[in-house]
Amino acid sequence: MASLSRLQGRHWLLVGATASASLALGRPGSGGVLLGGVAIGLSVLLYAAGLGSLVRRKRPRLAIGVLFVKLLVLVGLGWLAFTSRHALHPDPIGFAVGLTCFPVAAVWEAVSARQG
Repeated sequence: MASLSRLQGRHWLLVGATASASLALGRPGSGGVLLGGVAIGLSVLLYAAGLGSLVRRKRPRLAIGVLFVKLLVLVGLGWLAFTSRHALHPDPIGFAVGLTCFPVAAVWEAVSARQG
């Protein structure tokens, strides 16, 4: 059975490995990789917390608030990645690579869950 905690662990492992590789190679920017990885990782964490509250019906207002914060974080990080000044501007390719670590981790977890 697939596990959200294993999926997140695999995501962070991939982000760390990819950021290390990009730092060693010099391309794409490791800061962008980390920012993209953190953006999607935080998004999934907040989404799981909000959706978990909604499903359990314990605190629907809190769940809606968490999902709203998730949206603000994603919009803010996207703005930072693509429109900020050059001094704060991470590499957009690195940002995309960091985001891509999550779908790769999801496929990895799905294949592992299916085999085991």
